[in-house]
Amino acid sequence: MSRAWNLGIRSMGVMLLGITMLGVAACGDDENSAAGDSTPEGGNDRLAVVATTTIIADLARNVAGEHAEVSSLLPVNADPHDFEPTPGDIEMVADAELILEHGLELDIWADGLIDESGTDAPVSVVTAGVRTIQGEEDDHEDEDDHEDEEGGEHTGVDPHVWFDVANAQIMVRNIRDGLTIADPDNTDAYAANADAYLAELDELDDWIREQIAAIPQENRKIVTNHDAFGYYVDTYDLELVGTVIPSLDTQAQASAQEIAALLDVIEAEGVSAIFSENTVNPNLAEQLADEAGIEVVDDLYSDALGDDESGAGTYIDMMRLDTTRIVEALT
Repeated sequence: MSRAWNLGIRSMGVMLLGITMLGVAACGDDENSAAGDSTPEGGNDRLAVVATTTIIADLARNVAGEHAEVSSLLPVNADPHDFEPTPGDIEMVADAELILEHGLELDIWADGLIDESGTDAPVSVVTAGVRTIQGEEDDHEDEDDHEDEEGGEHTGVDPHVWFDVANAQIMVRNIRDGLTIADPDNTDAYAANADAYLAELDELDDWIREQIAAIPQENRKIVTNHDAFGYYVDTYDLELVGTVIPSLDTQAQASAQEIAALLDVIEAEGVSAIFSENTVNPNLAEQLADEAGIEVVDDLYSDALGDDESGAGTYIDMMRLDTTRIVEALT
């Protein structure tokens, strides 16, 4: 896919952002759209790294250590599916020395943003080489590729790859390689930091498997608010019975027939809880849970990390919190 702005309504946004960019730069606005992040101040010789999502930014900070200033375009608790970049984001990308992009259609808005900024910074797609699966919404498709609602090619690949810790480790290695290319003087430090963090992720993966093993096999059936936990279910021996929003995109809507069918499945399968996430409105999930007479767990994290007080401010903390909530609800 060429670097073009996400189709439709965003084309006007690009024009407005481009017109506004000079004024923003003249005012010296350092604002970062991610809470708690800031662009490097003048005289700071650390590598300026911009990640498209909070999860990528956290992985990158663990690899970069003191040698880079990592900022996230996506704020905490924000939904990447409907994120609209600001003029400040254009300036941040323009000043970057390395850009870390997710790919797999999760941050499709980044392509136009990078083009509009005029940056010549290297771009690393951190999901290169990860194991992918199809989303539940696309399992019935006869072909791998089909057109999305805006007329562009839609692969149906589930972009939530970080819910398999092994995929997160591949992302870490790709980040290490990107940092090394952008800043070869600190190659040894990036390699050492990556190795240490990969060992932490090995421990995380073992811990998740131990926790899930405590759930009786007949109870390992879950319903989620949208189709974000496919890799988690596939990797850690759970069964995804259905989703309230039958889509990889949180902006999709369920029909009355789909909701009725999901209620039938919940009853037939003996599902004990519906799980909702921080980036999705839980109202419909709560209504379904009330009608089915089951619990709703509305504090999972999926597409974005939480703030420092959330208990999900890092990737490892997010995975631990989600696992704890799932195990508590199913045992």
